[in-house]
Amino acid sequence: MPRPLKPAIAELSLPEAVKLAAPDPGHGIDYSVTSFSSVAELDDIPRRASYFGIAVCLKGSVKLIADLEHYQLLPGSLIVMSPEVIRTWKGFSVDYMEETLLFTEAFFLSGGTGFSAFKQFRFFQAKAPKVIQLRGPDCNLIADLLQDIKNTIEGQTQRKHVIIRGYIHILLNRIADIYDEYCPDEETEVARPVKMVSRFKMLLMERHFELRSVNAYADLLNVSAKHLSQTVKEYTGKTAGNWIHEVLVLEAKVRLKQTSLTIAQIAAELNFSDPSLFGKYFKRYAGCTPAIYRKKAAG
Repeated sequence: MPRPLKPAIAELSLPEAVKLAAPDPGHGIDYSVTSFSSVAELDDIPRRASYFGIAVCLKGSVKLIADLEHYQLLPGSLIVMSPEVIRTWKGFSVDYMEETLLFTEAFFLSGGTGFSAFKQFRFFQAKAPKVIQLRGPDCNLIADLLQDIKNTIEGQTQRKHVIIRGYIHILLNRIADIYDEYCPDEETEVARPVKMVSRFKMLLMERHFELRSVNAYADLLNVSAKHLSQTVKEYTGKTAGNWIHEVLVLEAKVRLKQTSLTIAQIAAELNFSDPSLFGKYFKRYAGCTPAIYRKKAAG
């Protein structure tokens, strides 16, 4: 029986994120509204986060990969991500600018709000799209709310935490209205396969270390492996098997790039019985050997 594995994908803390745009963000902050630009560009290492994030793109463009879904951010793009989302940013334009609200779960819940409050917001669920392209008035609405929160953070009031928490409630409910309009969640014949694909991707993110076959996921979803693969291919352009391989290769790449583990140790961590099998697998799906990938990543 393979031992449970801890993902190697690093978690970015809220102070670390803010420090990318502000040299001295302080310590122990639980919320921030920050203007991120191409100057604050993250490298292309996949990360999770310790916070919730809501942003609107104001200028320029960048490619976001969130839970293996590819999005092109343009002016008017609304970005909503919960902490567990694996995100990678690539190809910032020189004029890229976004306004971003970051807040921790602890801060949001400290006002007496129960954790169930998050469950009402389906945009924080794994199946929801992480990016929506807004029309002008909706983009302005979100940008104005973010600016109101930013002004409150920079202002002087003894009730700052209460006011900011109130603004976050308003913002979340406004975004809920936007998702209801732009992404209606209807129980239709068309929606059912979409939900199955979303459920598959959620299970994949949660259990990719222990489940490696399409059959295993099909059993959990109570469908045949053939039906699952055909449906995933129809709605994503990739088969279920391709998704499984892509997540596993991502975990391997992170270990090769960010750790000093030997290739044999990485193979063992990823439950390959032999390093040579891992090498063949990696070359097949990544296009080069683990050793060559590590050398390119280092230099």
